[in-house]
Amino acid sequence: MKVALFRLKKRLSWPRENCAAIAERARRVQQRPTTHAPVFQTSDILALVVISVALIAIVGLAFDGLSVERARALPRVVYFIGDWLSYFGKSQWELVPAGIVVLVLLSGRWKIVPPLVRAAWAEIGALAAYIFLAIAGSGILVNIAKQLIGRGRPPTFDEYGALALHPLEFAYRFQSFPSGHATTAGALIAIGFLVIPRWRLGLLILGLSIAASRVVVAAHYPSDILAGLIFGYAFSLWLAGRFAAAGWGFARGSTGSITARTAAIRISFGSPARVAILFAGLLDALLGRRIWIAALKSIGDGSYDDARSRRNRLDPP
Repeated sequence: MKVALFRLKKRLSWPRENCAAIAERARRVQQRPTTHAPVFQTSDILALVVISVALIAIVGLAFDGLSVERARALPRVVYFIGDWLSYFGKSQWELVPAGIVVLVLLSGRWKIVPPLVRAAWAEIGALAAYIFLAIAGSGILVNIAKQLIGRGRPPTFDEYGALALHPLEFAYRFQSFPSGHATTAGALIAIGFLVIPRWRLGLLILGLSIAASRVVVAAHYPSDILAGLIFGYAFSLWLAGRFAAAGWGFARGSTGSITARTAAIRISFGSPARVAILFAGLLDALLGRRIWIAALKSIGDGSYDDARSRRNRLDPP
């Protein structure tokens, strides 16, 4: 019994050690002198806010009322397609897998695996955390805004019109602005451009399709959709900047541009042998013992020897 409790206590210490290492890395990064230019000046941000508000107002005045009439006249099959697309706009599609990845990686004993394997899983964990927080953070803020604004949804159009506001009513029919699905779609588009550039076109099309589907099913006005897209995208960009400042998952270039840290991931997926060792390292970290890396040593291609690993480390002391 005492042995089991000791092992449990030791295993529970690994997440604390990992969180402490993450915090220590952020502290070291923030202490470094920086010459990076800010992405936006305050005047730029104010200009973007004014332009966004103006666009939302123009779209609302021009298309909100018209969209209700057009949505009612759509064929039933178009409604079903829109409803199907809306289903994929629910945030759990991103939150659940990203959250599982983060929790699994935090529970590992990473000190025992080769540096390059550790660096690759650190990059994967940081980007998974970014995806989780981008979707969850923007969604929470938008849901708070919905309650405060209380705009009526399209089904209330005949009774109240397109500009009816019932703040703090906490009823579904008065939670139209901004669109939560469109906010998730905007975050997905940003994730595509920042994290998975090879998929950016596909995620752009998917995000815009999900957003448009909310008008098709008469759940939102076009101005709700535009506001959600802008906020989801802007929040995700801001969050990437915060991650870059802490050295988590992103790096900021000399011009202020933000790019995902994926060098160790690319190296680790460079050959089948490296992929096998990468996942063997994950198993060893979760078990807390060196088992699978040693077992697979015979198929290695030399990329995980000590000298090569030191050269490929992304976070030198």
